Amino acid sequence: MIKNRASARALAPIQISHNCKQIRVTMPMAGKSAGQYTLELSFGSTTTTIPVQLNQGQSEIQYIADLETSGVVIAKIKDSQNIVVTQKATVSTCQIDCCIAKLVESAIACTCKCDKCKEELDRAEKIFLLLQSAVYAAEVAENIKDAQDKYAKANELCTEVCACGC
Repeated sequence: MIKNRASARALAPIQISHNCKQIRVTMPMAGKSAGQYTLELSFGSTTTTIPVQLNQGQSEIQYIADLETSGVVIAKIKDSQNIVVTQKATVSTCQIDCCIAKLVESAIACTCKCDKCKEELDRAEKIFLLLQSAVYAAEVAENIKDAQDKYAKANELCTEVCACGC
């Protein structure tokens, strides 16, 4: 299901569904000329381009797509000369959220007689803080490189495997 429409509601520029399988983009276009633009969605090594129309009197372009995302998601609107007129970013958190949940679950079920259980909770907390920092970097500070670095570090911590080796 793909839709292209304008709306007067104020929304976060990029919204990702709870399961990270749908994306809703609401790009501000106040003061921009009516006409044809290109919406470019990028995350990881995936880039999707979609032609979009800004009609007279519209102040935003809204687009919804069934698209599974992960990591830092960047939405750009380009004009007919391929010049970026607006750009927004966010972080698709599902993959890391799942990791955090598994670490917490493992810590709760832990029966080790050492600090492993606490270490798993500490790791989950560190990953959570990195993820929140990545979201802030993408959405507020608009520092995409910093967001990508923090997301990559959180993902790296998720893939490390630990055992009860006290």
